[in-house]
Amino acid sequence: MHEYNNILVVVDFRQHEHFALPRALKLASKLGSKITIVSTVYESFIDFIPSASAIDRKTIKEESLKLNTNELKALVDKLDVGNIEINYHSIWSTSIHGGLCDYINKNEFDLVAKTVRSHNVLEKLLFTPTDWHLLRDTNTDVLFVKNDRWPSSTNILGAINIDGDKAHVELNKKIIQTTVALAEICGSSASILNVFPWPIVQFEKFSHLFNGKDLFLEIQKEHKSAVNEFVQSVAKINGKVIVAEGLEPEETLPEMVKSTRSELLVMGSVGRKGIKAAMIGNTAEKILDEIECEVLVLK
Repeated sequence: MHEYNNILVVVDFRQHEHFALPRALKLASKLGSKITIVSTVYESFIDFIPSASAIDRKTIKEESLKLNTNELKALVDKLDVGNIEINYHSIWSTSIHGGLCDYINKNEFDLVAKTVRSHNVLEKLLFTPTDWHLLRDTNTDVLFVKNDRWPSSTNILGAINIDGDKAHVELNKKIIQTTVALAEICGSSASILNVFPWPIVQFEKFSHLFNGKDLFLEIQKEHKSAVNEFVQSVAKINGKVIVAEGLEPEETLPEMVKSTRSELLVMGSVGRKGIKAAMIGNTAEKILDEIECEVLVLK
């Protein structure tokens, strides 16, 4: 597993709960990591102060940043931090996601943890524009936390794609290794899932070529063998290797999360960025829109 020595916790004071903070502290205590807690602040009224005014804008900014940092420290004072090294940082920025992404990209964080809201009825995670920007505009792994319950005695599901290019191969290895390591830390089962597409064949037109063989079963068998071989070459898992069929991963994966009763999904993203991502969206983002458990996105 990639070593998470330096964890960044994003606090959004627009939210009432900050579940990512105790989760990051728990993870840091088990991994020996240090933590930085960050939040953005900006007082919009400062833009309306006349330049000739006697009001000191610099003082307003300094006081706002100080107050914000004190609020971050107050959150931590309520928690058991043990001997974990904790740093605090307040960002003065008119754009929450802009300030956060810029700060993340200028520093060497191994993991970003952020609280994400879930729908009270549907249990789906409700991703904000800031969440999407953390995925699109940074190169750091992101853990989206939806509650304060530490995953234990449950299933952690790692989703891979063995049909990808070289970038996917390395990412698949990272997903498997991280899933296994987290399962060991949490006392959970580690399962690996790969979705392969249904074969689209005009059987009436080409049935004479198959000689009565079941094409689907042959493809499924071959795919299962390839997935098992790949997983075993990377790590030994204490759960299942699951091969599921479906035309689109973003349709199949959320269903597999439900059926396996997974509390954490580990997945990768090598998707598009910038305008292309905004217009089309990558597979990871389509899946996240339908997911019902916590998610760790590896990059």
